[in-house]
Amino acid sequence: MKRFIQSLLPALAMLAIATAAVAQDTQDPEQPIIPQDPSRFIEGRLWFGTSVPDARSNFWDDNFQNYEASRSQLTGFAFGGDSIRHFDRHNALMISAGFFWSSANEPARYVLDENGNPLEHHLDLDTFFLAAAYLFYPAGTEHRLIPYLGAGAGFYMGELRAYRSSFVTDDCDEDGNCTTGFIDKQDSFFLTVGYFAVAGLEMPVSSHAALLVDGRYTVAHAHLGSDFGDSRNLDLSGGQYVAGVAIHF
Repeated sequence: MKRFIQSLLPALAMLAIATAAVAQDTQDPEQPIIPQDPSRFIEGRLWFGTSVPDARSNFWDDNFQNYEASRSQLTGFAFGGDSIRHFDRHNALMISAGFFWSSANEPARYVLDENGNPLEHHLDLDTFFLAAAYLFYPAGTEHRLIPYLGAGAGFYMGELRAYRSSFVTDDCDEDGNCTTGFIDKQDSFFLTVGYFAVAGLEMPVSSHAALLVDGRYTVAHAHLGSDFGDSRNLDLSGGQYVAGVAIHF
């Protein structure tokens, strides 16, 4: 819960500032307000940004203990899109789909290959999600700045690939570049259910288009296959911070 609150604080602060700006717009008739149809309409959005995994489970703890990796190195990329059905000025339903991926490549702390070099550890995590959420627009949808917040749930699926490698010294070219050999490999597909909270801000640039910034925090856990032994609990929770464009139909 502490990580949840910390991740949402920037988004909530942004929401508060935007709401205050909207109130000022309402009081100041000289400020131009781009018209926004308050009746029912559909909105399509595309966004991209960064994902910041919490990595708080026995799988991650085992990796951080045995390899020279840290949680900050797992910060990765995110992209996706939303379809939003507005029912009125304040309420909407969002269908959201996206993709997050993280990667880490670090040497082992204690394990050496036959040549005395630390084994290289490679880890790739790809996650796709499909979710639905309720959105609330506290100031409505007729202003220069449109804050919103919401919550939802969905399916999270993907693949985790982890393998170790060493340099094979008897297979080098004339420049001294040696072939990398794989020692072992583990991979697992997963499918689980999770939930998320979201807070964001849209800034209309015309009657049918807007720019957006969005902060989300996801809570989800998956179980890996038997290849991972006792370290099967994979924490998928974390924050996503994105920017994008919205088109109103």
